[in-house]
Amino acid sequence: MRLCYQQEVLIKEVPITGITLLNSLGLRGWQVGQLPQAPRLKGTAIDSMSSSASKTRSLGPVYTLKVAGERMTFLTDAKDFHNFFQSTDVDFQKAVQSSVQKIASVTEEAFFKNHTKIHDTVKGRLSFHKLPPFCETLHSKFKEHLVGIKNQITIKNGCEFEAELNDLVRSTMYKSIMDNLFGDGVLPTHDEAAFKEFEKNFLIFDEQFEYAARLPKIFLREWTKSKNWLLQMFTRVTKQCMQTIPADVESRSLLQTLIAVIDDDFSPNWSMMMLWASLANAIPITFWTLCMIYQHQRVLEKVQSEVRQVLKENEKCDESTLALMPYTRQCILEAIRLRSPGIFTRRVIKEFRVKGYNIPVGDLLMVSPFWAHRNSQQFPDPEEFKPERWENIEKNSFPESFIAFGGGRYQCPGRWFALLEMHIYVSLFVSLFDCKLLNGVPDLCELHLVGTQQPVQKCPVVLSLAK
Repeated sequence: MRLCYQQEVLIKEVPITGITLLNSLGLRGWQVGQLPQAPRLKGTAIDSMSSSASKTRSLGPVYTLKVAGERMTFLTDAKDFHNFFQSTDVDFQKAVQSSVQKIASVTEEAFFKNHTKIHDTVKGRLSFHKLPPFCETLHSKFKEHLVGIKNQITIKNGCEFEAELNDLVRSTMYKSIMDNLFGDGVLPTHDEAAFKEFEKNFLIFDEQFEYAARLPKIFLREWTKSKNWLLQMFTRVTKQCMQTIPADVESRSLLQTLIAVIDDDFSPNWSMMMLWASLANAIPITFWTLCMIYQHQRVLEKVQSEVRQVLKENEKCDESTLALMPYTRQCILEAIRLRSPGIFTRRVIKEFRVKGYNIPVGDLLMVSPFWAHRNSQQFPDPEEFKPERWENIEKNSFPESFIAFGGGRYQCPGRWFALLEMHIYVSLFVSLFDCKLLNGVPDLCELHLVGTQQPVQKCPVVLSLAK
């Protein structure tokens, strides 16, 4: 495979093996007229995400890669992000349709027929003003599962409880989110053996999700098996749900709301994609938030003081309760900043210019939240975990350079729900447990660009009851 870089398109061409696009993050672009040396190759990536910061200082704000016949133009200056999120010259749906078809087996016709309806339905159902009913149910479910762990510690007469933090967060959050969005017990959350089988298949589906958009299925046999398992599950579930959708719209689960607006045979496929969206991003960020809190003693003491005082005085959790724990929310936003997705993409449908470059029709236009959030002009000491940088941010607005939730017409429809669930879970966890990281914060995996970053190593911890 060869990478081609051209200008009007400036030209850069280097050999590369493998499919990974992390190489594109290893290039930060260059100014018109410059032809820097071809970057050093390491296996399937050109350097890695960790080396990109140094390249930023010497390379410019716009570059185009040609990968397997696909032209990809990257914008790296936050001042140009409006061209990505707001311009009518680019299209989100045309950028992702092929990937959705390969991953979820949704035909092109069904995608364009249903995607906007589904997005707007989910956005309306999970809008900021529709969140209050979720507060109580999320709090109840999270507490139920976390108290189960607390009881295991109590049975041991308060002795320490060893666990792998990522597994613990996933198992307790998966069940709670699935029950809240899909209906209590609709998915296999009540039977432990059935849940373990679900968890195994979902983790395989999630881990190789982005590869499935590029690689032939013959190279992804385990992934294909897990995908088919999930589709079979949703075929049964959606068939049952179609027969029991309440007439009252407000009493429907999100799954029932989704099924009601889809008028073709792809309900199981869209339901599977909604499951992935609801579990694959906020839950890893919750894990990272806890890791970073427990790694920084000053931060930990401040969070402990805040949540333990507030939750001691407030048995129920609602919006007013969460408002009393602003520092915990700041920790979550900082973890999101540090572990945001590698890339977002749009398809160019009308030629336009950026910084003197002509961006032709057909290009995939790219921005990288991961690196945008490491711009030292917008975020001083960008690699440092500093929750205080968010203390003056208004509750429902973010700086333009913070793009973790995307932007424009198809901004993440579940962003407010995601912030809510993370806030409730982190607060409860810190209020119930003292936690010691045995090996510190794991390294992030540099092999994935879609979705929030995943850890490379396990994260063993020792839990004890909060003092």
